[in-house]
Amino acid sequence: MGDTDTVTESDIAPLAEQKEISEIFREPSPAQEALLSVFNLQESHIRAYVAVVEHPESRVDDIAEVVDRHRRYVAKSLRALFDAGLVNRERMTFDSGGVGHVYWPVAPEQVKSHFQNELREWLIDAQAEISKIDRRIETDTDSLCCGSENED
Repeated sequence: MGDTDTVTESDIAPLAEQKEISEIFREPSPAQEALLSVFNLQESHIRAYVAVVEHPESRVDDIAEVVDRHRRYVAKSLRALFDAGLVNRERMTFDSGGVGHVYWPVAPEQVKSHFQNELREWLIDAQAEISKIDRRIETDTDSLCCGSENED
């Protein structure tokens, strides 16, 4: 890379060239599955996210072309990504006369922080659910135990 620490686009191949986008979550690890679950995302959303990262300030039609999917399908994915806080969007009037959104990825530091906060909240909720299950098991066990003593 030379004498500077600057990484340019030519220094790294885009993710799509390194690995087929469709392969990224083909066999997700438990951690990837947890993240998808916590953020209510699907593989199609990840494909759209990778396309936005590689082509910031793109319209729905542009992303649809990159991921080779119908515009409606991509619009739903981008809406899910926006709702999850992974992409930003701005409504614009295009030179062609149409109106729509332009999407760009949220800064990686913000995504990481958002993931950590959401995961923390998810874990708190999961622990509360586990406590409910534990209490129910204890109640059921107590009633089974006490019910059998009364029958003797």
